[in-house]
Amino acid sequence: MRLARLAVLLALTAACGTKRTAAPEERSQTIEGLELRQSAAGRPAWTLKARLASLREEQKKAVLTEPTMSFLRGGKVVSRVTALEGEGATDTRDVRLSRSVTLDSLDDHSRLSTEVLVFDSKRQRFTTDREVLVKRPEGVLRGQGLEATPDLSEIRVFNQRTDIKERPR
Repeated sequence: MRLARLAVLLALTAACGTKRTAAPEERSQTIEGLELRQSAAGRPAWTLKARLASLREEQKKAVLTEPTMSFLRGGKVVSRVTALEGEGATDTRDVRLSRSVTLDSLDDHSRLSTEVLVFDSKRQRFTTDREVLVKRPEGVLRGQGLEATPDLSEIRVFNQRTDIKERPR
């Protein structure tokens, strides 16, 4: 009887042992001073810089600390976006910026502020569903949600409220 109990105990222990599987360890690496450049038709289109980037291979993303993106036209920077945090998709090159996001158009002196801004690399557009504030020389736009080109030459603000400056006569 004692031998039978020992055999059952050993069988249960063996069965339990075979059911345990270690969770695969996610591979990641941290890069200080990340700089990524994207070209279109052989010309520089944009650069992404971050103070720190944690690359997570299985998730196909990079978690970014203090990211900055600069957009170029004819070799010249036309706009710049900054944020405190971000994530970049390593397969699509889409970028999600968050916390104190500011996009400055250097051509027309416009400034967009929001808490989350997503850059769709394929469409070359920024979008958000959050509150936005767009300051332009001719007035201020406020709203909930936005779609815009990186240089802010085309902006669609949803649920819009506008404050127009009157020009001195």
